[in-house]
Amino acid sequence: MSAPQFIPILEMLILNLITFDRCCERKYTAVRTVLINTLFTATVCVLIKIASLFLPIRGDGNLLLGGFIYLLPLTYLYRENIIACFIVMCTTWVYTTGILSLAMQISGLLFYENIFAVLVVENLLILATAIPFYRRLVPKFVFILKNQNRLKQIPGRYLALNNCLSFISLALIHAVFLKDDPSLLKTAAVAFLLGYIFLSYDILYMIVMNSFKMNRLEHEAMHDPLTGLANRSQLWQDLDNLMQNERTFSVLFMDLDRFKQINDRYGHITGDQYLKHFAEIVSDMLGTKGILYRFGGDEFVAVYYGVVPEEVIQQLTECREWENGAPCPFNQVSTGFLICRPPFQTPEQILHQVDELMYQNKLQKGNAQLH
Repeated sequence: MSAPQFIPILEMLILNLITFDRCCERKYTAVRTVLINTLFTATVCVLIKIASLFLPIRGDGNLLLGGFIYLLPLTYLYRENIIACFIVMCTTWVYTTGILSLAMQISGLLFYENIFAVLVVENLLILATAIPFYRRLVPKFVFILKNQNRLKQIPGRYLALNNCLSFISLALIHAVFLKDDPSLLKTAAVAFLLGYIFLSYDILYMIVMNSFKMNRLEHEAMHDPLTGLANRSQLWQDLDNLMQNERTFSVLFMDLDRFKQINDRYGHITGDQYLKHFAEIVSDMLGTKGILYRFGGDEFVAVYYGVVPEEVIQQLTECREWENGAPCPFNQVSTGFLICRPPFQTPEQILHQVDELMYQNKLQKGNAQLH
């Protein structure tokens, strides 16, 4: 393999590494990353040179799949796992392989088997496509890559499969085309294939964006905007799920005592902070053993998994952590609780019953204060 034949490979490699760096997060400094990639590349070039003495290495992309050897340094240099690195490599290799395929087809039509013509056409194609590739496609690809885990990994699996198949398809077509003379039809086929591949990224990006919008709307429909707690709709859904699984659970209904006095005395802004502070304290108390819902106004409902201990009810009633960051003094809370075992009542019956228990608790406290 002659020195000029190395140049298209090196151009592809440098472009691939630049794109990879823009898509992934480095573990180390840019200088260290460049140095390690340079040393690894020099080693690979030496090995290719030695192998060319025994194998027909032409510098025309016939060793495309060998590029995956760069998974070794890249998984070391970047924070992404090997699957994410593989996805990014497929994307970058698709772009550069497509450029090389087009360059060889176009230059073959104009200058038969002229490596310098390939270099000229390759660089012209890079200049023509680099700006839209890096400004339009790469940011969307990075967005999909960074957010795939938030969508139950379904887009991530599709992205991995799509990128892998796209690269393999292009690599196979590239290898097959090189066996025969170039033609306008083959050039058009490569161009259309590249267009289809990159259009699929746009489609996937729209799918992910729409999924985010749907998830956000679903979250807003099931959560209280002030406290961030799950709301009454989510409570009904969770109670149904617990009943279907025939799990024992406890329901606690809480009503903040004399909350209107807080609004009248300190203002509604402080009243909002009062609600948020109470929600944070109770949520911390429950931890992973339960979940707190804002039922409406100054009313909250907690679902405790299993039989709620008496000390938990006591902690909720006393709200001992109130003074830490409190917007104003605590006016106490009235509670009622109900332990639910199979066979269950309906959610409406359960909530009505525990609401009555809370109201009895409130009346008892009011009578005690009168005496």
